Amino acid sequence: MSLKEELAQLKGNLAALKERIEADDQEAIAEGVQLKAKIEEKEAAIEAAEKKAGLLNVIGTKEEEDSTVEEKKTALEEFTAKAAATDKNVKGWSVNAHIKAATTVVTGSTMTDYDRSVAPQPKRVAAADFFANAIISGNAITYFRQGAYEGSPAVTAEGGKKPQNSTSFTPTTLPLSKIAAYIKETDEILWDQDFLASEVQNSLIYHLGTVEDSTIVTTVAGTSGIGAVTYASATEQLADGIIAGIMNVKQNSAYDASVVIMNPAEYLAALKAKDANKQYIGGGYFSGAYGNGSYAMPTSIWGVPVFCNSNITAGTAIVAARQAVKIWRKGGLDVKLYEQNEDDALYNRVTLLAEERLACAVVDLKGVCKVAAAT
Repeated sequence: MSLKEELAQLKGNLAALKERIEADDQEAIAEGVQLKAKIEEKEAAIEAAEKKAGLLNVIGTKEEEDSTVEEKKTALEEFTAKAAATDKNVKGWSVNAHIKAATTVVTGSTMTDYDRSVAPQPKRVAAADFFANAIISGNAITYFRQGAYEGSPAVTAEGGKKPQNSTSFTPTTLPLSKIAAYIKETDEILWDQDFLASEVQNSLIYHLGTVEDSTIVTTVAGTSGIGAVTYASATEQLADGIIAGIMNVKQNSAYDASVVIMNPAEYLAALKAKDANKQYIGGGYFSGAYGNGSYAMPTSIWGVPVFCNSNITAGTAIVAARQAVKIWRKGGLDVKLYEQNEDDALYNRVTLLAEERLACAVVDLKGVCKVAAAT
């Protein structure tokens, strides 16, 4: 991208903030000030480049076709371009770079070639995928919990008095929480082994996502007022308890359960369960139950998807409907790259920062059921 194209992009970004700045949005004003400074720097660079080109035209060169000013990308710019092209499935994330004024030239021994087939991070199934998601612009969210529904509709005779029903709503304000982490890497690594740039970024995003999962699961499991269902018996605890939870959600909220959250150890016990003939109930380990069909790892129980997380206490499970839990986000996942953070310039390092802000709440207690094992 040329200097003039970069300038046009910066001005476009600043213009997009007009309405928010006019509305005295302090975050937008701060961002606008930074964009203004970058625009002035870019204009100065263009002016200097044009003056240089003018001087070269007056002086003359050996080859007239080489008289244009060539822009050279720094290692950081190369990294930013590669990072922006990776992991497009992450909703709402952006890549921002803080560029040094001059490129640092580092010389050293020749780096050997490396196998580029780095073992990839496994694809993560996110807890947030099972629940409702929304975007907010402030730093807190106020939502309403519906209270008990009193009364009931009834068949009414002609001329008869209609039955009165009532309910209530309680406002609750919830602030956003921030989840963040950073990684430091040498810019030689990112320059000499450029394929590692995306691996560093993807690893950071993956591990940040696991903390998001734990935050959501802990919130859902720790909400007070969730009804409890006990397993039916010691021999059939898991299956009977969870189907009772699924029906509990259906009966009390009219929602269909969207997920069963279980501790990995509890799910392992279910996968290892055998009947009186010592046959795996869920099939395995080479074929389906009693040799019928090929074996496939079960991903659901009673037809409801299972999500495993160690923040659920062993011996318990959570059955929840999508509509009962809501997650609010501000700006999505933000990935930033700094080249002059702390003493990074002294060690030829860059700092890759990833962060997100979110809030999570159970907005309908009837749509979540906590299943506890019988003692």
